[in-house]
Amino acid sequence: MIKSIGRGGLTMERYQIITSIEDMGPYVSKLILHMPCEVRCAEISEQSFNIYVERRDIVTGEVIVSKSFVTGEESICKGYQKALAVYPCDAAGNKKAVSNLAAIELAEEALGKRIEGDVLQNRFIDNAYRVTLLHTLGGQPEKSGFVFDECVGEICPQLKGWKQEEPAEEKALKFGYFEPEEVKEAIPLIIWLHGAGEGGSDPKIAYGSNKTCNISSPAFQKYFGGKAWVLVPQCPTVWMDDGVEKLGKSNRSIYVEPVKECIDNFIRQREGLVDRNRIYVGGLSNGGFMTMRLLFDYPDFFAAAIPVCEVFYSHNITDEMLESIRHIPVWFAHAKPDELVPPRETSLPTYHRLKAAGAQNVHFTYYLYMQDLSGRYRDAFGRPVRMFNHAVWVHVFNDECHTELDGSAVLAGGEPVSIWEWLGTCKKVV
Repeated sequence: MIKSIGRGGLTMERYQIITSIEDMGPYVSKLILHMPCEVRCAEISEQSFNIYVERRDIVTGEVIVSKSFVTGEESICKGYQKALAVYPCDAAGNKKAVSNLAAIELAEEALGKRIEGDVLQNRFIDNAYRVTLLHTLGGQPEKSGFVFDECVGEICPQLKGWKQEEPAEEKALKFGYFEPEEVKEAIPLIIWLHGAGEGGSDPKIAYGSNKTCNISSPAFQKYFGGKAWVLVPQCPTVWMDDGVEKLGKSNRSIYVEPVKECIDNFIRQREGLVDRNRIYVGGLSNGGFMTMRLLFDYPDFFAAAIPVCEVFYSHNITDEMLESIRHIPVWFAHAKPDELVPPRETSLPTYHRLKAAGAQNVHFTYYLYMQDLSGRYRDAFGRPVRMFNHAVWVHVFNDECHTELDGSAVLAGGEPVSIWEWLGTCKKVV
């Protein structure tokens, strides 16, 4: 194979990115280098490579200037990353004794993040790496001076089975979806509605910029009999857009009919393969708003719902509206000190009013504050990292919601259940 000679006579090589979707979004977790020859474990180490990266705008190619949501401080998104581990690997990045591929494991850090934006808009960016080999291979001078700076693809194992569609119809919503393997009978359908930050024109943002993909994991799918469709419509603006205000308190939306049409078309195209008694809806923040909107507008359609930090203002909900949905199982999740959506104006009074109206299967997990529950993220004192208090979806996507408002366990069939386990037990009341 003829190698291209780049700057300074260095030989330019190729690499691939492996992306991992974590609590704080998708990150480059590993680089797979296409080595110019076979390498052994003893020939490469964490000190073998210099790893430089620039986070660039996909359209302009310019290096991004990031602005902190908390402090407002700006920073140029380029610099060096440290290798956590280096070893020969196969095409999927799994360790081998000898290979012509080499994996570099990277820490979860800002320079490796695959998206850029804030609570109102996110986009995928280009993580452009330049990896330099710092020594010879096998003590052979001709096997030196290699630079890996041509990206030839991205792998994200968590998105296996995910697809997306962009309908030709002008008003039709774009969407992503998970298709289980070998669907031969009617199985449940889970509709997930993204937050304000995942709207726009790239469906992958709607399902791939946070842990929505966990719904397709075996751990979640088992709650639904082992297989369930997952549909993630994407809103061009925000679900709360009522045609006058994009983020108002009217509780109206111009997207009610388009999102319902998206759902209906999805089911129609899979006639006989969707269990109409097990259609579920959930969403976070702005998507929590649309979850509630759909329940009120189509009270006989859904089997259950999980509105997360929802933005549906209770003072605009009539008693008649509540009466129409009191038969639907609903599990709310919210944090008391939510910085963006006050629960005392939205989910909390709605929950109490539903209970007062006679709703039997309604639950509320209420967090006093948000902190990491995985044990992975620690502060300088070894304590769990405190999070953005609006980010309740982190616990939802990790299936870490278990409690009622009073702190007791939520029960289904007399047994304690998590939020997704509970959802899988629900069937439409007919």
